[in-house]
Amino acid sequence: MDNKCLVSRKPIFHSKLDVAAYEVVGDDDASRAIFGMLSESGLDPILGDRPGYLNISSAALAEGAWKGLPADRMVLGFFDEFQPSDPAAQHLTMLVRDGYRIALSDRLCAESLAMLGDSVEVIKVDVTQYVPDQLENRVQELKKYKSKILADKVDTYDDLEFCKTLDFDLYTGRFLAKPAAKKDDGLPVNRLAMLQLLAKLREPEITMTELDKLISQDLTLSYKLLLHANSPAVSLPHKVNSVSHALRLLGMNVLANWTSVLLLSSVEDKPRELMSIALIRARMCERLAEAVKKPDTDSFMLAGLFSVLDALLDCSMEQAISNLPLSDDVKTGLTKHTGAIGQTLRCTIAYEQGKWDDVQYYGLSHAAIRETYMEAIAWSRQLCSGLM
Repeated sequence: MDNKCLVSRKPIFHSKLDVAAYEVVGDDDASRAIFGMLSESGLDPILGDRPGYLNISSAALAEGAWKGLPADRMVLGFFDEFQPSDPAAQHLTMLVRDGYRIALSDRLCAESLAMLGDSVEVIKVDVTQYVPDQLENRVQELKKYKSKILADKVDTYDDLEFCKTLDFDLYTGRFLAKPAAKKDDGLPVNRLAMLQLLAKLREPEITMTELDKLISQDLTLSYKLLLHANSPAVSLPHKVNSVSHALRLLGMNVLANWTSVLLLSSVEDKPRELMSIALIRARMCERLAEAVKKPDTDSFMLAGLFSVLDALLDCSMEQAISNLPLSDDVKTGLTKHTGAIGQTLRCTIAYEQGKWDDVQYYGLSHAAIRETYMEAIAWSRQLCSGLM
């Protein structure tokens, strides 16, 4: 793959907010390189076992750049305007004939949309282009096709809830990592208890005995930790029989981090993908800090892990971390995105969201930053399979 190009993924959800697929997105240098990467190294490193969506340009469509991709796992999106008599229409028809699935924009001219009609897998609707009444009417118009209808640029939970009333099939946007709007009546009791336990885990003076007792008094937590400690993913030389045994073998930081992950994932009314994002951010922050030899990389990992606390708890970040015994550097990094930790978070989130102009980190090459992201996906997937 081109050493300069950048590539990330964004989730596409069913209405119950389980991941239906991932859209693979890249910077301007990546448009053709992505086809080579997915053809050569396979889809699993970035998609796991999910289907993939990939936008295709007019040039790539004409060149047949898509032919190395497995038709059963990819949906190819073509969102340029075209007329039924244009070469693009013929190329798309051939692509469908070869067994590939395509996605088109609902803004396509009526004649072109009607020509391809029921052979289109997905029709994408940019919901920001319509007022509510217009959007409702447009969705009803599109239901005459057999295609799935995807709501794009759903950037708040309010937008999501409205789009659900219109019965879209798929949803994508930046709503997931944002707090949902709610009445200011404080945090629910179960989330307060979780924060209190997180706070105890992070107390600087906590001893190994105290940490053992804290974890062991929660039977579900202990069971999941021991299950993961004995899994092939961890590959310890001896069977782990107790939390205290795990502490001796793995150390306090590792156990505290695992416990933090389990606690955050215990929030039941949030999509599992939010924890996946938290883990990817945590690992990427840690790996970036290691790459430029920053001290105390655990703090960078912790900031990445806690960077979704506001979305997880549906409150401001300031409120979410107000009672956690975090260092000033971590708190400032989380709330203001300043300092070394803040800069690392900024780069990590910019990469995740495809804001490529902001992907800069102490002179690291784009190839090095991309590799930290890809490694973070693999690490997150392994940890999720063991802990959650």
